[in-house]
Amino acid sequence: MQRAPGLLLATLIAIAAYQIHALPIPPFSIGDPVRHPIDAMLIAIVLGLLFRNTVGMPARLVPGVRAAVVSLTAIGIVMMGAKLDFQDMARTSVSALAISVVCVVAALALTIWLCRRLGVNDKLGMLIGVGTAICGSSAIAVAAPVIEADDSDTAFSIATVTLFGMIAVFVLPLLGNLIGLDETEFGVWAGTSVHAVPQVVAAGFAYGPTAGEVATIVKLVRVLLLAPVVIGLAIWYGRQKRAKQIAHITRIGSLRTLVPPFIVGFLVLALANTLHLLPDFTLHLRESFLWEAGDRPIVLAQLVTSISSFLLTISMAGVGMGVDLRGLARVGLGALYVGLASAVLLAGFSLVLLRVLL
Repeated sequence: MQRAPGLLLATLIAIAAYQIHALPIPPFSIGDPVRHPIDAMLIAIVLGLLFRNTVGMPARLVPGVRAAVVSLTAIGIVMMGAKLDFQDMARTSVSALAISVVCVVAALALTIWLCRRLGVNDKLGMLIGVGTAICGSSAIAVAAPVIEADDSDTAFSIATVTLFGMIAVFVLPLLGNLIGLDETEFGVWAGTSVHAVPQVVAAGFAYGPTAGEVATIVKLVRVLLLAPVVIGLAIWYGRQKRAKQIAHITRIGSLRTLVPPFIVGFLVLALANTLHLLPDFTLHLRESFLWEAGDRPIVLAQLVTSISSFLLTISMAGVGMGVDLRGLARVGLGALYVGLASAVLLAGFSLVLLRVLL
């Protein structure tokens, strides 16, 4: 019961974030068909920040807010595996796959290098790198607990990555037309350089239907790389943190210690989805004052994915409520420079590879 007030508030903020996310006005809704490029997770963080830095954080809310950040994040990450299908990689051309892999590695390496040059702390740099390289706020939400990043680093990295991802949604279609890319080329470019999945879809379909479809598939390949990247982060961070203990454990034991259980659950659910072990079913509803009689088809993978997104949005509301802007101001402009440079160089590098390989 101690957690109830904080969890309830975080849930209400998440619901409000979804409502704002779906507002039928720019910049929340753009294009035809309508796309919603501003992620609900970012909106939840902003609302949480506003609450924390205007109303404050009463002590009775703290247990529930902490539970939202820790427990719901882990559950949401596991359930996120339901949207991954390893066969997506097979449906993408070898060239597009190569561009995706090279861009992910290059973005991570570049971001880490820039952070060290600009004096940005390693954890914040890692989160910006993962968000830029793979899938924006969702990737950051997965990676943050793995490297034990604090709420300020998580919030600032999500805000930074989402900001420059949003700019890319509007800038890339203009540049694509100026450069003269066809829809397939632009789809690969958007899929390998725009940050979050909703932003990729918005940028792709803004250029054309074929561009939107190609961008989505290529982006899913980048999302597929989240698992090995996060496992690598877990092992890297775990070895740094527990270097002395690792010398006394077996190799299998060390992997069990270093890889968080929710990552294992994430991979298991992704494998189940790939093998089509998540069934579709139909609910046969009798008439009620709440609904009409009829059949309701349910796609379990989509249902689990939707629940995952909602749980992670609640978690991000908690992240926002955990951040004092006075402390956040101490991060400095270095992280913004890193986010901007990473986004620009990733788009440029991707375009060069696109011209060479396609």
